[in-house]
Amino acid sequence: MARMSRQQVTGGAAPREEAADRVVRSHAQTRTTVRFALAFFIAAGLAAALDGRTDAGEWFALHLLLAGGVVSAISGVSLMLTVTWSAAPAPPESWVSLQRGCIALGAAGLGVSRRLELSAGVVGAAAGIYLIGLIGLIVLLAWAARRGSQRRFDPAIAAYVAALIAGVVGSSLGALAAVAGPTVALRSAHVTLNVLGLVGLTVGGTLPFFASTVGRSRMAARATTRRLVLTLIWQTASVSLAAVGVAAGSNDLAAAGWFGFALGIAAALVWMPPLRRRQLTWAGPRLAALWIGSLWWVAAVIATGVELVEGHSVLGGRWLPVLVVAGYGQIVWGSLAYLLPMLRGGGPARLSEGFSLTRSWTGFGAVNAAGVAFVVGARPVAAVALAIWVLEGAVRSAAVGLARLDRPDSGGSAA
Repeated sequence: MARMSRQQVTGGAAPREEAADRVVRSHAQTRTTVRFALAFFIAAGLAAALDGRTDAGEWFALHLLLAGGVVSAISGVSLMLTVTWSAAPAPPESWVSLQRGCIALGAAGLGVSRRLELSAGVVGAAAGIYLIGLIGLIVLLAWAARRGSQRRFDPAIAAYVAALIAGVVGSSLGALAAVAGPTVALRSAHVTLNVLGLVGLTVGGTLPFFASTVGRSRMAARATTRRLVLTLIWQTASVSLAAVGVAAGSNDLAAAGWFGFALGIAAALVWMPPLRRRQLTWAGPRLAALWIGSLWWVAAVIATGVELVEGHSVLGGRWLPVLVVAGYGQIVWGSLAYLLPMLRGGGPARLSEGFSLTRSWTGFGAVNAAGVAFVVGARPVAAVALAIWVLEGAVRSAAVGLARLDRPDSGGSAA
C-alpha cells in the first residue's frame, strides 16, 4: 500500500506539498480515533473476563467490542482510506472530533445505561448521540469523496456509505426497542442491519483492496470495478431482504437474505488476491487474520441462516459472539496490526520494528480459541481467551505507540 498510496496522494490536481499535508492530517485524525477504538477493545476484554458468564454481561462486552471498538475503528480507517484512495483533502479537525466524540460517547452511554438499567430517557439520549456520529461519518465521507480526483476506489467508498445507512436504520430500531420495549421483530431487524449491514458491508467493501495492501501484493486482476459494484449491490439487497424478512416475521425470507449475504462474502473473497506463501511469510498473523476471520464470518452467517430455517431467532445464541469476535473482531485486529505501524511513521527501520511488534501468533491463537469456545458453549474459556487476546493486543499496541514520529530514522524519510 505504501507504493500505491504515494502514487495516489501525489496524483491529481493537488500540488505535492498539499498532498503530503493531506496525508499527515488524515493520519493524525486516524491515530486519535484508533486510540478510542483500542480503549473500547480493552474495556470489552475486561468486561468479558469479569462479567461475561451472564447474558447481560456478554451483551455488554459484545456491545463495547462492536458498537464501540469496531465502529470506532471503521470510523477512523474508512475516512483515512477515503482521503488516501480518492486523493482528497482531509476534512476539518473540528468536524472529525465532533463525529468521533459522538460515536464514543453514544456507544459508552448506551452500554452503561442498558447494563445499569437506567431510564429510557438516558438510553434514548445516548442513542441519539450515537446516531449523530453515524450520520456525521456519512457527511465526512461524502465531503472527502466529492473533493477527490481518483475514482478507482469508489466501490469501497460506496460500500461505506451503504453500510452507514444500514447502521442508522438499525441503530434507530435498537433505540426504539430500548425505549418503547423490545420485540422479537425489532431486535432481529436491529441485529441484522447492524451486524450484516453496518459492519458486514464495510468489511466486504474493504477486503478486496486492503488484503493486497497487508500482503504487499497487487490487487487481483479479476477484481474489476464492475464486479465489485455488482457484489455490493448483491450484498446490500441481501441485507435488505434479511431485515425485511425478520421484521415481517418470515424466517424463510430472512434466511434467504442471510444465505444470499454468505454468497456475497464468498464473492468478496474471490476478489481478494490469492493467498501465497510469500505474502503469508511476510505478513504472518496479520494476513492470516483477514482470511481466517472471513471464514468464521461465512460460517456464522450460514449457520444463522440454517437456524432461521429451523425457526430460531437471529443470532440469539452462540453465533453472535462467534461472528463479532472470531469474525469481525479478528479482521479488525489483523487490519490494525498493519495500520498502527503505518500511522506512527518514522521511517523504514521504525516501520519494520512496528510490524515486528504487531506480529502476534499468540493473539491470533487466542481469538480463534475464543471462537471455538463460543461454538461449543464454553463461555468461561471464551472469556479468558478473549481477555488474553485483547490485553496482549493492548500491550503490543502500547509498545508500537500512536505518537507521530516526525524525525525519520537513517533508513529514509518519514512515512
